Amino acid sequence: MWQEEQFLFKVVPEYSHYLTFLFLGLFAFYLMRRSAETLRSVEAMSLTVILYICRPWEVLPPDETWLSVPRWCIWIWAFLWLNDVEKKRLSLTNCLKFSAGIKLSLIMGGWCLFTTLFSGDPEFSRQYFIDTLFRGLVLAILMHLSVQAVASTQRLEWAFVVGVTALIFHSLWHYHGLDMPDALSLISERSALAERRLTAVGSLGNSNDIAAVALIPMGFAVPLLFSRRSHLLVRVSAGVVFLYLIQAVLAAQSRGALMAVSAQMILYFISQSKRSLKWSFLPALGIALAAIMASSLMGRKADDLDASTESRMNYYVTGLRMALYSPIWGQGFGRYPYEFEKYTTVILHEWGLRTAHSSWILVLSETGLVGLLLFASIHVRIWKICWSLRRDRPSLLLSFVGYSLATLFLSHAWLMFPWVLFAIIDLNGKCSIDASLPPREVNNDSGREDTSLDCPQSPVAGALRCELRQHSTDGSLERCGLEN
Repeated sequence: MWQEEQFLFKVVPEYSHYLTFLFLGLFAFYLMRRSAETLRSVEAMSLTVILYICRPWEVLPPDETWLSVPRWCIWIWAFLWLNDVEKKRLSLTNCLKFSAGIKLSLIMGGWCLFTTLFSGDPEFSRQYFIDTLFRGLVLAILMHLSVQAVASTQRLEWAFVVGVTALIFHSLWHYHGLDMPDALSLISERSALAERRLTAVGSLGNSNDIAAVALIPMGFAVPLLFSRRSHLLVRVSAGVVFLYLIQAVLAAQSRGALMAVSAQMILYFISQSKRSLKWSFLPALGIALAAIMASSLMGRKADDLDASTESRMNYYVTGLRMALYSPIWGQGFGRYPYEFEKYTTVILHEWGLRTAHSSWILVLSETGLVGLLLFASIHVRIWKICWSLRRDRPSLLLSFVGYSLATLFLSHAWLMFPWVLFAIIDLNGKCSIDASLPPREVNNDSGREDTSLDCPQSPVAGALRCELRQHSTDGSLERCGLEN
């Protein structure tokens, strides 16, 4: 009976479930539209972000239709962007004014491409660069071209959150065995579940990877859950999502992700506390103790944890040895797995192509000290933006800190996730600076100022307030005035 009634799709249950969660995510994102406004380039960019996170062309059986989806997303964005520029919804001059963050990212990308010249296999390194970091940087650039106001960055934020959450919900569905014919028997056997670890599809198949990415939507859920200004329905929805994400982290049995969750909660109470720090440390201490208890209750065996720790230390030492022998440009982009056995001093528990298990060690070993300095400079800039917006936009700070802590122990430096997150935070900083400038006139096809996306609503602590003035009788344009 369970097998007959459980699934709407009967042909390939695993693929059908994946598509179900993907379309539910797209539908949820559509419902977040505040008005029936004209479709714009930022909407197309948001759709592209969701699809690049879920990556159906990698998960589903090979098909020309799915393989052409990324290309069609970019073409649709380009058409809508040109239309926005032509209708004066976007200023071409402002679009081409890249922030310091995007400039640093482009310099980082250029240096990574340069290191391929010194790689043991230059052709492979260049192709690997195009398949990984280059695509993340292209998305970041397109996002910068699409956004000129904080309201637009929020669309991209929610697209990022919806895409990751949909992927995690599908992972939990698979983890509990709900895509199996004998799902009821699997759920009833707690011992079988205790030996399983959460996995995902696509590039996030590893348990630790999906747990790290789960910290991004968690950073957005925590402020909505604990803020007194949030509507009751919003707080309930955020609470449900938060519980699912916590379950995902626990199911992945990732110690680094659990530590990052604790850091997110502690940082939230400290950054939002209006009392002395000693009072904010009380809930922080409770959260830290709860994290320690949760870590002790994980189902991973002691010998497995010891082997994991020993292997990671070996990966770190090997990465440092690679940098020592080539300190300026490293071993070349994407070469760590192939140079590992050449520089390691011992072969331990794992075999095949290894990874550095640390974004920072990976950057240092493959791109040298120059790459590491650029990578650190980007993180410093993003941290400054997050800290300046911590009062009004704590979600940016929590997502950045949580994900950055988790990637201390994971090789995510060349994936798209950190670069898209950096771009979203950098855009918030750029739009906040633009909001503090004198008001500007905006002309469009309707003769009215576009207040839905181009009216800067600055979240900068210190409360810049946007006032919309109605048309005067002589037909003058609306203006957006900012008051401290």
